Amino acid sequence: MLATLLARPAFAPLVAAAALVCAVGGAQAQEKAQIADVLKTALSVSPAQEVMVRQYDVPPGWATPKHYHTGHMFLYVVEGTGAMETEGQIRTARSGEVLNQLPEKTMVMRNASATERLKFVVFQVGATGAPMVVVVKSE
Repeated sequence: MLATLLARPAFAPLVAAAALVCAVGGAQAQEKAQIADVLKTALSVSPAQEVMVRQYDVPPGWATPKHYHTGHMFLYVVEGTGAMETEGQIRTARSGEVLNQLPEKTMVMRNASATERLKFVVFQVGATGAPMVVVVKSE
């Protein structure tokens, strides 16, 4: 269903948007990941919710720090292969596939390739004004 949604002309700019370069705390690769916020808007629901769409373009060997999402999260792989580790389980997805994550489940997302970039789009819904992602501090 998500692939069908992304195929609509209205979503073409989301997938093809120019990426902003920003540092990712805890990234393991020498090259920085390119992450672009594509959309963040309020939803007409009660209590107040908002949706965030973020595009990632990450180098081989890249990984996030351990973190969790405060709302439901859906990750659509545009190019490459990604690996999501949650509670000791590793789920992978290739181009055209989706991974999802429940709120407050600690995870690490990696580029599963040692040679190719990974490009993916994250769709998340959460409480308005609340952080969408929380980094878990090392013990």
